Amino acid sequence: MNPHLLIAITVVLATLIHFPALRCQEPRPYDICRESIECGDIDFEYPFWGLTRPVYCGHPDFQLTCQSDVPVLALGPVNYRVLDTDLTTHTITIARNDLWSNICPQYLHNTTYNSTLFDGNNFGQENVSLYYGCQDNIPSLPVMWPLAETFRFDCDVNGTGRTDSYFYRTSLVVQNIANVLVKCDNHITVPVDGSYANIGSENDLRSGLQAGFKLRWMANNDECDRCVRADGQCGSNSTLPELFACYHSEGGKWFSYLGLIHLWV
Repeated sequence: MNPHLLIAITVVLATLIHFPALRCQEPRPYDICRESIECGDIDFEYPFWGLTRPVYCGHPDFQLTCQSDVPVLALGPVNYRVLDTDLTTHTITIARNDLWSNICPQYLHNTTYNSTLFDGNNFGQENVSLYYGCQDNIPSLPVMWPLAETFRFDCDVNGTGRTDSYFYRTSLVVQNIANVLVKCDNHITVPVDGSYANIGSENDLRSGLQAGFKLRWMANNDECDRCVRADGQCGSNSTLPELFACYHSEGGKWFSYLGLIHLWV
């Protein structure tokens, strides 16, 4: 036999023999999604994804980044530090990243989040209103607002030149106070844990903002619980990420759509 032909046949046979083995070594969704990701001292599983965890291992709206060992979750235009998670209760404790070390941010955003992703349980939290760019000459403020000087802080937002700013517990901003504070250029509302609601100083405000607040996520919670009980790994459909998927070690996949469950193999 022609030696060149023999070499060619050998190469082809070797390729055919080894190709299945190579395919078997390809990571499957079940294998990848069973691995949590870590940032700082917090481990994350479904619905979170990012870093080495692909999107189909989580919910598309729960992408994490890790910035100097700080896990960060973007909700709308605001980035939040993730302080804690509880997979059992589907809760997350977050704090505004833009207000973490500076209560005078460049851009002012209210704290908002998608009501379809979180159930609205505020866990006893209280809102605090921060008023920026207030007029210097508000003569009636100390009378209408007890301890007004305690709640004042300096902040020159984007070089406006107005440095008088105030913060106050939102539920205590009665109409006469609101009528005065309408003269401020801007204000934002930020939730704090109820244990920090009695804010009496700028240090109290900073402590409350850094303690964060809790939210309970709604990311196919029931489907994921059933998936875990069936020894599966929660994720999302690689083609339609908004749809939930449950990956199993045998390679099959339970696929849930509008509460109806179908078996894909």
